Amino acid sequence: MITRLATSALFTTCLWVPTAQATNFDYNHIQVNTLANPSGLGGIARFSFTEGAHFVAKGRTQFEGDWYTSGGVGFHTPITDLVDLYGELEGAWLKRPKEIQNDTGEFATVIGAGMRAWVAPPIEANLYVGSIIFDQDDTTSLVEIGGRFHSTETLSLGATWRANGLEQNRLIFSVRYLY
Repeated sequence: MITRLATSALFTTCLWVPTAQATNFDYNHIQVNTLANPSGLGGIARFSFTEGAHFVAKGRTQFEGDWYTSGGVGFHTPITDLVDLYGELEGAWLKRPKEIQNDTGEFATVIGAGMRAWVAPPIEANLYVGSIIFDQDDTTSLVEIGGRFHSTETLSLGATWRANGLEQNRLIFSVRYLY
């Protein structure tokens, strides 16, 4: 009886929650990242090709004979008037720092999903959780938590903490230009 009541209450609440019609964030942007501890440089570009889908390209290096490049497709959709859900599927080609074994790098698949939310009118919070899959026996998790300050309608500054099995946990500072 209690299970039916709880299920009915949850279902009713889900029907009552207002839905948004358009995404709350722009997914057409170019972003330049400065990596900290160890230092490096990176970038991200996203381009919406339909109302709820986008292309993504990423790259970064620590300037130690390493690189990370990826490209793929993603989706984005509003959950409420303040929160967007997004996900991406990418093919990646990377070489880890000081890795002698794979001189030409290795291929991986990256899959993940995240949320972006407005905390206040110019302040955005974001969370991203994913997995980097090398083969059946070799995967590593990826977690990013961050925030952005939107100083104008086309420019924002961000700070993100990233933890993954490829490199040390690090802080990333970024500048994003919306086009």
